[in-house]
Amino acid sequence: MHGLVRQPRVWLVLAAISALMGMVGPFETFELPLGPRLTYWTVVVISTGALGTLVTLVLMPLLPPRVPALAAAGLGGLISGAPIGLLVWFINNLAFGPQDEGMSLGALVAYCIPIAALVTTMGHLLGNAVATAAKAQPTIAPAPALLDRLPLPQRGRLLHLAVNDHYVDVATDKGTTLVLLRLSDAIRETAPVAGLQVHRSHWVALDAVRRTTRLAGKSVLELENGTIVPISRGYLAQAKAAGLVT
Repeated sequence: MHGLVRQPRVWLVLAAISALMGMVGPFETFELPLGPRLTYWTVVVISTGALGTLVTLVLMPLLPPRVPALAAAGLGGLISGAPIGLLVWFINNLAFGPQDEGMSLGALVAYCIPIAALVTTMGHLLGNAVATAAKAQPTIAPAPALLDRLPLPQRGRLLHLAVNDHYVDVATDKGTTLVLLRLSDAIRETAPVAGLQVHRSHWVALDAVRRTTRLAGKSVLELENGTIVPISRGYLAQAKAAGLVT
C-alpha cells in the first residue's frame, strides 16, 4: 500500500476516475451542485479504492498457488464488494443523512460486489499490459560522459582512445577529436561502453575490434575504422581474458 501511495500514476488514475464520476453524476448524484458532487465522488473513489486494494492484497497470498492470478484478482474484488458497499453506505449517511428513499444497504452491496470484481479484474489486466509494454521497451544506455567534451558533429559511438602528447585522440564512428585530458581520466569517462586498455597509450571499445592479427611478430588489433592498435606485453593477459587474443 505504501508503494502504491508513492506512485504518481495511481493518484492520476484516481483523480481521473473521480473527475469522470463527478461530471457524470451516476446514482442520482447529478442533482448535487458540481463542487459537492466532485467532492463526494473523490471521497468515494479514493476510500473504496484503498479498501478494495487492501482486501485484495491480503487475500492474494492466502490463495493456493494453482489459482490463476486473473481469477484471484476477480475473487478479491468479489470479497471486497461487501465491505466496500458498507463503506459507501456509511459515506452516504454522513453526506446526505439517513434517507428512507435512498438505496438500501443490501441493494448497495449487491451493486458493489460485481463492480468491485470488474474493477480488480480490469486493473489486473491493465497492470499486466503496462508491465509487458515496459519490458518490450528497449533499454537505452546513458551516453559516455567523454562525449560531452566533443563537438556535436563528432559525438558518436566510441571506438578508440590514443595518447597524443598531453592530449587524447578520441575516435568515434563520426570522426576524431583531440581532447586535453589524461588517458586514465578519459577511460573513466567511457562508461558504460565496454572497453579495454591494451597499451599504455591505447584504449579500445570491444565492439569496435574487427579482428586480431600479427604485425612484425606482435599482436595488434584492427578496428572497424581501419586503425591498427598495438597490444603491449603488460596488457596481453587482459586482452586474452577479454577474448581479443587467443
